[in-house]
Amino acid sequence: MMKQILLAFSIPFATFAYGQPNLLVSELHTVAGDETIASLVGSTEGEAFLHSIESNNQWMHELLDSGPVERGEIVIPFLYSLWKEAPTLMESDAHRSMATACALAMGMRDLDAEWMTDRYLWYRDSWDEGILNIGYGDLNTYERRFIARGLQRPSWTTANALAHLNERVCIPRSQYAKAAWRSPYRGYNAFGDTVQGPMYYMPFKELWGSDAEMAIEVGGVCGSLSHVGAAAAIAAGIPALTMGEPGHCAYAVQTKPHVWQPAYSLSWKRSLHTTMTRPTWPSLELSQIAHLDEATSFEAGDYRREAEWYESQGEIQQANSAWQHAYRVNPYDEALFKGYVQFGKRNKMPRSWWESLSSDIQKSLLPEHPEPAWHLLQTDVFPSLLKDTNMKKRLRVFQTYLSNLDGWRPVRWNIEGAFDWAWKGKKGEVSRKALLDMLLTSLVDDPKLGPAMVVWAMEKVKDDEALAVAFESSLLEQVGGEGEGRAAILSQLARNMLPAAAEEHDLETFQRIGKKASTLYAPRDVAVEPFAGELLSSGGALRIFNPGNRWDSPDKHWGVLEEHGGWFHTDNGDLPWFEVELPKFGNLTGVVLDSRSGQPGRAKGVRVLVSEDGQEWKQVGETKTGKTMQRIDLSATSPRARFVRFERDGSCMHYHRILIYGEPAS
Repeated sequence: MMKQILLAFSIPFATFAYGQPNLLVSELHTVAGDETIASLVGSTEGEAFLHSIESNNQWMHELLDSGPVERGEIVIPFLYSLWKEAPTLMESDAHRSMATACALAMGMRDLDAEWMTDRYLWYRDSWDEGILNIGYGDLNTYERRFIARGLQRPSWTTANALAHLNERVCIPRSQYAKAAWRSPYRGYNAFGDTVQGPMYYMPFKELWGSDAEMAIEVGGVCGSLSHVGAAAAIAAGIPALTMGEPGHCAYAVQTKPHVWQPAYSLSWKRSLHTTMTRPTWPSLELSQIAHLDEATSFEAGDYRREAEWYESQGEIQQANSAWQHAYRVNPYDEALFKGYVQFGKRNKMPRSWWESLSSDIQKSLLPEHPEPAWHLLQTDVFPSLLKDTNMKKRLRVFQTYLSNLDGWRPVRWNIEGAFDWAWKGKKGEVSRKALLDMLLTSLVDDPKLGPAMVVWAMEKVKDDEALAVAFESSLLEQVGGEGEGRAAILSQLARNMLPAAAEEHDLETFQRIGKKASTLYAPRDVAVEPFAGELLSSGGALRIFNPGNRWDSPDKHWGVLEEHGGWFHTDNGDLPWFEVELPKFGNLTGVVLDSRSGQPGRAKGVRVLVSEDGQEWKQVGETKTGKTMQRIDLSATSPRARFVRFERDGSCMHYHRILIYGEPAS
C-alpha cells in the first residue's frame, strides 16, 4: 500500500483537475446543506443569489478559503440576506469581502442578525465616505473576519458604538495599541461602587449611546480598557481582538499590514477571544502567515478539494498526493495538516505514513513555529505514530522534535506542556532521570529554552530526594559550575539564567530562580524611605548593559528590585543602561536608588525614562547628585509605565537596590 502511495506522489501537476469550478460549487452546497440550497432554489431571488456566487470563483474562494466555515446553514442564509439588503456589495471588492466576513462570523458564535447587518451597512457606508483607516481597503477576507466578529462583549461594537469610537478616537494605525488608555483606570466609580460588583456601571447605563462611550467616561479596569482599545481599532477598520491573561485582560491590534501587536499585555499566557484556529498567540501568528496571500490560500484550497473529491471516488493514492500538494503550497495552514490527519485515520494508513507526516510537519514549521508544530504532533500525529510503541521510541521522537528548536520563535509559549507530555510517559526513577538528562543535553545551553526547562525540572523533582540529587549533579556538570552542594548549583544556575530570562521578558522564570538564589546572600540592612503606593518593581525583571561582566553578579539581580537588596554592575561604555520590567502597568510615584558608598560620581547624571511598551521612551527624571541613597519624586506627574530605564553618559552604574513605587494601572 505504502509503495503505491509513494508512486502516486510523482503524479505531475497537470494531471489534476486544478481549479474546477464545480468543486467550488460542490463545497458551497455541502457547506450550506441540502435544506438551505432547496430553500434558495425555491425562489427567484434565491436562484439569482446562487447564480451570482456560483459564477464568481473569487467570491467562492473568499468564502471557503479564508479560515474555517462553521455552521454553514447559518452563514449562507445570512450572506443571502445581506445580498438582498445591499445588492451593490457585488460592485466593490471591499464590500463583498466584508459581507462574506460578516456571514462567516455569524457561524462562529450565536450573534444577532440585526446587530450584524447594521454593522455591515455601517462599514460599507463608512468606507464609501472615507472615514475608515486606509488600510481597510487592503485587508483580505480572513483579516476582515476579526473586524466582523466583534469582541467578547458584542455591545461594545454595535453600529452606534463604532460610529462614536470612529469619531472620538482617530489616530495613526500604530497608536491603537495604546488606545485602551482613552478609558481611565478606576477601580471604583463616583459613588464608591467597586468595578468587581454589578453596580459599577448601573447608574450610567442610559446616559451614553453605547457601552464603549460609557467606559471612556466612567472608567474601568483591565476588561473595560482592553475592550475600549480593541473596539476603537475595529471602529477604524483595523483588525483587533481581546484576550485573557492570568488575572488580567488584554487586547491585540494589527498595527501594520499583517502584523499583530499585543496591547495592554502583561503575560505571554494569552487566550485569544477571537481565533480562526486555536486561542494561542503562536497560532494567530501562523494563521496570519497562512493567509498573507490569497492566491496561495486559494490554490491550497483547490488542492484540498481535489483530495476530498478523489477520496470520494475511491482514488486514495491520488487523494494522498493532492493533500500533500495542498500543504506544500501552504505549509502554514494548520487546518490542512489536520485535514490530512483525518484522511490518514479514515484510510488506516501505516506507521511509515505517519512518520512521513511527522517529518513533513517539522520540516515545514520548525524552527520558526514550534508551538503549532508541537500541537499538531502531540494532538494529531503521535497518537497514531506512537501507538503500541515503547518508551524509548517516545523519547527518540521527542528528542528529534527538540533538536529542531532554536529559541522560542517567535514568542514564549507553553513548552512546559511538551515536557509534561514526555514526563507522563516515564514511570520510575531510571526512566525519568534519562528524560531529564536528555533535556539538559538538548536545551541547557539554549539561553531562551534552557531556563524554562530547568525551572520545570526543579519543580518535578522537588519531592523526590534521590532524583533531585541526581538532577542537580547533572545540572552542575552541564552549566560548568564549581564547588559542591546545592548552593553552588543554585548560584551558577542564577548567574547563567537570570539575564537570559530577563532578556526574554520571562518574568516567571526570573522570579522563580532569582527568589531561590536570594537565600544565598544576606539582605541589605540599610533602611529606605518609600514613596506612596505599592512597590511596583517587586515581581519584575532586571536587564542591564552587558550582564555578567567582571564586576557584575547576575545571581543577585533578583534582590535589586526587592527590599531584600542585591547587586548589579553595568559594564563601561558610551551609554551604559539598565532597565526594569514591571510585572504590571503602574502610575509611578517615585524611585529609590540605593548605591554603594564608593565612586559616588557614577550615581550622578542618571536619567530616568519610562515606557508602556519598551519601545518608545520619555524622560521623567534625573539624579542631580552622587549620593549613596537617592529619591526621585515622580508624584507630581505620576507617569504611566510598564518599563523603567536608567542611563547615563560615559561610565558604568552599580546599585544594591532599584525600588520603584506607584499605584497599579492594570
